[in-house]
Amino acid sequence: MNNKNILILTPSLENSGGVANYYNILKSKLSFDHEFFVVGKREAEHHDAPQRSHILRLISDYISFIRLLWGSNHNLVLINPSLNFNGFNRDYIFYLISRLFRKKTIVFFRGWDDGYAQTVFSGRLRFLFRPLLRSDGFIVLANQFKDIIAPHLKSSRIFVDTTVFDERMLPQGYESLFQLKNPEKRIRMLFLSRIEADKGVYESIAAYKNLRKKNIDVELIIAGSGSEANNVRQLVEEYGDENLRYVGRIGGHEKTEALLSSSVLLFPSMHAEGMPNTVLEAMGCGLAVIATKVGGMNDFFVGESMGAELTNDLTAEIEAAVTGLNNDRELLHTVSMFNYNFAKKYFYSERIVERLNNIIDGVLFDRKCSDSWIKYHAPPRVEITSDPCQ
Repeated sequence: MNNKNILILTPSLENSGGVANYYNILKSKLSFDHEFFVVGKREAEHHDAPQRSHILRLISDYISFIRLLWGSNHNLVLINPSLNFNGFNRDYIFYLISRLFRKKTIVFFRGWDDGYAQTVFSGRLRFLFRPLLRSDGFIVLANQFKDIIAPHLKSSRIFVDTTVFDERMLPQGYESLFQLKNPEKRIRMLFLSRIEADKGVYESIAAYKNLRKKNIDVELIIAGSGSEANNVRQLVEEYGDENLRYVGRIGGHEKTEALLSSSVLLFPSMHAEGMPNTVLEAMGCGLAVIATKVGGMNDFFVGESMGAELTNDLTAEIEAAVTGLNNDRELLHTVSMFNYNFAKKYFYSERIVERLNNIIDGVLFDRKCSDSWIKYHAPPRVEITSDPCQ
């Protein structure tokens, strides 16, 4: 039997955030020997601690990592950086240490900054990052990111995969889920994202106001934090409509309740995205998704089947899409069921574990393995490949 003993670098699993959430969901289901090594800010670390303490903690992490690898039987290190200045530069040192100890490596890029990707792979300082090109494998969250990396590699393998939906939040069966929606027969829209101008929060509010002017019975719940939070809170308060609410940042039970009780997710982002986990969560909870195709959504999102694709005039297009779903409740039900089943088939934790296991097998044992979780077929039909490694 092939031996797999994987060392996984993560932020503290006590923290919030996409990487911690991913491994919290998967950790009890991983089918191979593994160990987590925590990097970055700890839960107990105060956010305004002096810079000196952050530097000392980082140096301590590097020393602990060297001690762990010295004589260890880990045969692969899985690193989970964001491709931006702070996160990547910190984790790049862990990558170099792993290579120094002749460990196989997989670099799983989570966040993605196009500008910094250019710096790393094709900028004037790219020679500093040349050792990265010898990683045994990469995982990215979108084919467009793969296309950026691939021209600079000779032998490294690149896999495209997704984040994960935590199916434990769901009631038993789709019909039980659908009964939780439209509690007063109105369409409840959910905006669940960072509260930033380029995330489309103001367009979402404008679309809601236009829908109300047309006497369409809708609600809009806005959840999240960000630089525009105070402005949005004031705007909502001044409008004075109980069906337009800003609830701030939510998590745990509050977030679950918001997803289960809503019918439509608004995701009109114009921001650079990886694979928006909010979209996966919404689909898993049976929401129709009205969204721009950003990041990993370019690989699978089909508006005709999953809700509606936004392309130009975000306010007008949101308004038109919600009006259509309001006037055709059978269509809303069909879209809801399609998204629920799609997420069940491709985003549930068991499927993610299966694909991650196949990727690791492909890298460790040089096995042939599908390099992407998805293949396109003509819309509105979407077909996914899940070929195991051979």
